[in-house]
Amino acid sequence: MHTRINSSHLFLFLLFFSMIMPTFHGHMGRAGLGIVNGLLITVLAIFFLIEGKRKNMLSYLGDCKLAFLYIVPFLVLLIIIPVSMSAGVLMEGTDLIMRDFYELHKPALNFLVFLFSFFLAIKSSRLIFFERSLVYLFFLVVLLGLNHYINLYPISTMYTGLNNIESGRVSTPFSNPYDYAFFMTFFVYYFFSKLLFSSFSRYIIVFLLSLIMLILPQSRSVVAGFIVGFFVITPMVLTYFGLNIKQNKIRVSLLLYYFCFIVLVLVLLFSLPYLLENFSYLTGQFVRFFENGDIGNSAGHRLNQFLFAIDRANSSLIIFLFGNGPSKGEMALVESIYSYLLFRYGLMGFLCYFFILFLSAYQCFRILKSMNAKNTDYAFFMAVLLWLLTVPLLSIGNNFTEQVRLSFFYYTLLGLVGGYYQFYFRVSKNENYLRNNAVPSSK
Repeated sequence: MHTRINSSHLFLFLLFFSMIMPTFHGHMGRAGLGIVNGLLITVLAIFFLIEGKRKNMLSYLGDCKLAFLYIVPFLVLLIIIPVSMSAGVLMEGTDLIMRDFYELHKPALNFLVFLFSFFLAIKSSRLIFFERSLVYLFFLVVLLGLNHYINLYPISTMYTGLNNIESGRVSTPFSNPYDYAFFMTFFVYYFFSKLLFSSFSRYIIVFLLSLIMLILPQSRSVVAGFIVGFFVITPMVLTYFGLNIKQNKIRVSLLLYYFCFIVLVLVLLFSLPYLLENFSYLTGQFVRFFENGDIGNSAGHRLNQFLFAIDRANSSLIIFLFGNGPSKGEMALVESIYSYLLFRYGLMGFLCYFFILFLSAYQCFRILKSMNAKNTDYAFFMAVLLWLLTVPLLSIGNNFTEQVRLSFFYYTLLGLVGGYYQFYFRVSKNENYLRNNAVPSSK
């Protein structure tokens, strides 16, 4: 019990530290990001050393054969960076620079974050602590974002550049607006799921707040990916879970979704004039695309990066399999996750990354299939499933899950999914916990 309480406190500290700790962007540049990640690695490494000596962690993981489905691709990602760096030097004559070596710590940090939340989830019987922690984090990020937007207190310079502050594109506490928008997409799904499966009246306001905060950064690629996810992927998933043709039954939550679907479409149509006038950076490119097919400079740049990554992969089998390494001297800021993975870490890195993502999505799917829709945890896993299925679309524009702050958030969620999957199907082999841990529906 003592270890569990300490672990919970440590989780809270790491979550808020990773997301809120200023990086002093204007004074330290990317060095501030390295300090945040370095402290996270140090604290997590100490934690696992202590738990390893007590054998608490090993005793849990020893029973978790499913954990190795995650551990293997993580280990591959750990060793693939030095392999890809060597391949880039030997096959393409890449000149290594100091910033290339900075990337070596990322797979280790991601693995430790995943393992930490996985470990905590296995030991816990309820999600409520983690959900409340995420909700508190949401409100804190909203406050920082609103402060950025109205520029009430001059603290945003500790997180982001002056260009983002002057433009009004919300990014604080992240370094750029795209990361803020990506972060908000999860909470749009989360509060919408709570709205559907828990209480409409309790969550409608905060759902609308999350939508507003998604728009304020004016990230075109994130908004475009989210629209596809929310209006195409979401109805498909909810219809699958909510419609029983054999028994001729349909869940109330599914009817509520389609009602909200129609309302949101109507609101979007009526608000178009306001959005076109006041959010021209967000809407202007969409207008130009529908008028003359212009994809814009940003999309054109991302396409050129992807074509360059493909061209380099075709240069040799070794580069195709393992990539060029970070190679920041050639392509410092790789935007799309697809270009990022193929160029830097080749086919092996690409497969490992998406294996971890879709394994988590599959485990969410399995949990939801076995879980009563009135279960208190149902909305959380539905939100994570919808978000994970949308992440590949959102990541066309940027490698969000590899960014400081977002990587901690992303791999924490994956760890919670993996740990609770193990917990649910280990603790209750006949799935009584999944079926009976329910609350009365509010609908």
